[in-house]
Amino acid sequence: MGECIRKHDLGAKPQQVRALVDEQAESYEQPGEVVKWFYSQPERLAEFEGLAVEQNVLDWVLTQANVEDTTVPFDELMGGKS
Repeated sequence: MGECIRKHDLGAKPQQVRALVDEQAESYEQPGEVVKWFYSQPERLAEFEGLAVEQNVLDWVLTQANVEDTTVPFDELMGGKS
């Protein structure tokens, strides 16, 4: 997976990490202080970086996937019929 992330430049971008931090900080009384707290220790950003990479990989996979809708009876879907 790491090779795929490097090959397709799917790593976390600073603006993505910042958007995720800002979103988290909005739920606090002093969001600006929360943002400063996260950025004061780079290891605190690791969770947000991971989320950004995860979203980038998901977006990339969806652009590569060939999705086809198929109607399946409920019983067949649940394994009742073959």
